Amino acid sequence: MNNRRRALLLLTSASAIASSFLLGCGPSSDGADPSHANSDPTSSHPVAPAGGTVPSPGPGQISETSAPSAGDASGSSSSGSSSGGGGTSSSGSSSGSSGSSSGSSSGSSGGSTYDGGTAGLAIHVSGNHLVDASNVPVVLRGADVSGTEFVCAQNNSNDPYGGAPLAATSTFEAMRAWNINVIRLPLNEDCWLDINGVQVGGAAYQSAIEAEVSAAHAAGLFVIVDLHWTAPGAQRALSQNPEPDADHAPAFWTSVASTFASDPGVIFDLFNEPYDFWGTDADPWNGWLNGDTQTQYVTGGTPYTVTASWKTAGMQQLVTAVRATGATQPILVNGLDWANDDSGWLTHTPVDPLGQIIAGAHIYPGESCDTAACWDGVFPAIGSKYPVLIGETGDTSVGPETFLPTFLGYADAHGWNYLAWTWNPWQDSSYVLMSDWTGTPTTGQGAAWKSHLLAFPFQN
Repeated sequence: MNNRRRALLLLTSASAIASSFLLGCGPSSDGADPSHANSDPTSSHPVAPAGGTVPSPGPGQISETSAPSAGDASGSSSSGSSSGGGGTSSSGSSSGSSGSSSGSSSGSSGGSTYDGGTAGLAIHVSGNHLVDASNVPVVLRGADVSGTEFVCAQNNSNDPYGGAPLAATSTFEAMRAWNINVIRLPLNEDCWLDINGVQVGGAAYQSAIEAEVSAAHAAGLFVIVDLHWTAPGAQRALSQNPEPDADHAPAFWTSVASTFASDPGVIFDLFNEPYDFWGTDADPWNGWLNGDTQTQYVTGGTPYTVTASWKTAGMQQLVTAVRATGATQPILVNGLDWANDDSGWLTHTPVDPLGQIIAGAHIYPGESCDTAACWDGVFPAIGSKYPVLIGETGDTSVGPETFLPTFLGYADAHGWNYLAWTWNPWQDSSYVLMSDWTGTPTTGQGAAWKSHLLAFPFQN
């Protein structure tokens, strides 16, 4: 979810957070993007470096910083945030800089029993398009499904779904009824690796993710697996940090890629929304590609940020980690500024020996690149060589829609793939598609999204 909107949705007290649902990414009314939240409970983005200005978070980032509590994951609480970020938790610990003994080596490898691919789905990159197993072009149009990035780490529930029906095929059949053919599934690295004191971790968390992927496949949907919440060292991942940490992210992707290597219906999204508030490399894009040293990290608790030096993993390192497992799936790589800036993407594209890279971005109204004029200056060159996938976008839940008509027209005209934030029944004024798990659309964004997708034939 976008920073600005997430900031607007931050909860104002620990008790409110406990009663609200932690979100992972898209914009929301109560949750803020963890990476964008700051110590001010009315804002979701981190504090700017001394003498600097913190860019406003995007819509999807708002709820990531202060996600609703596990009890809201099912959509039953009106205080639940609708953004994917869900970055703040009352249990957030501020201890632990990078290099802690709780590093990636202690993580669970997991995933050895997954029998993915049974649904017969397959997708890969061919030139600047996505194609199916028969090399027929496929355009992905779908939705993000939040919850699994924060419930497991908030330690308020033993249910990794927080009460939401995320292992039920009926949940995804309701999405298919809209002609949705892909979901994006946000993950928490600590929960996957079973480190830093998460309540639901290791085999229990991995099995839940595998069950959700299988349920989506059973309904005929592709799945994008997204690294959403991270933190260096001994800090529990309760928010989105600027970039993937070298302590755990490579081990996370080694394990996740190994788990899903047999499933050709999956895409790997390396990192939700990179941003560079505290990097030391004079060239942020070089740090994005090759790794950097950051001087602060986000806790998702109090204090919201901690001053400490920690190493990031570059996108090239993560691509290499995925390919070292033998996994051949497409890899989605998002740009900087909360994934809203792809201006340096083409000159810093990570090398994939299999040629399966997808250019990623998140585009919300009010962001730095939210107009056709900006898109014209960035994406034609990228799109001539790589598929473009917008992992998050959205508009007002209640309507009228002022952004989506322009965005959708442009995206379709340029062959983009795109997903909306979010398929969660949260009571938020923006970026929510439906009001219940059966797929009743919200009057604004939901109705517009459903109507638009039903104008196209279903593809898988």
